[in-house]
Amino acid sequence: MELDRFFFWQDWPADRQKFFFAGCVIAWGLALFMIWSGFYESQERSQSITVRSQQKYLQVQPLVEQLKAGEAARGALVEREPMAAAQQVIRDLGLDSRLTSVRPVQSGAGAGGVQVIFEALNLPEIVYLLRDFKVRGALNVSSISINHRLDSPELADVQITLSR
Repeated sequence: MELDRFFFWQDWPADRQKFFFAGCVIAWGLALFMIWSGFYESQERSQSITVRSQQKYLQVQPLVEQLKAGEAARGALVEREPMAAAQQVIRDLGLDSRLTSVRPVQSGAGAGGVQVIFEALNLPEIVYLLRDFKVRGALNVSSISINHRLDSPELADVQITLSR
């Protein structure tokens, strides 16, 4: 084997060699373009994932703050008497305008309790009220009576007996 004939294209005519090298340059450029487009697409995708993550974080952050505040308020009214704890929960929820009656009652074990009567509450308000009685006031529901209103079927009159 001769050293001056080391490359296989040396025996080809000049036109064919020119065409071959032009093809090699185009193939090299195409390979570089494919590598660049892959990196570019990867960067674009990571940016869109980052933006979606930030949007999801902004949606979830207020809920997490509410949960943290709720955990901090858990049992905050335990030291108070049942009557005072129930009144504080009602004030905090803004339901004192619909409160008809609050009166102390004696539960079966001799411990003090409280009976509250509301007019025109909707279902979410009832749920929030019961949750806050349990979580913040450490009050247990002994009995509950829910009566639909005839003038407005989505509202109800509620009578709740609470104790500790």
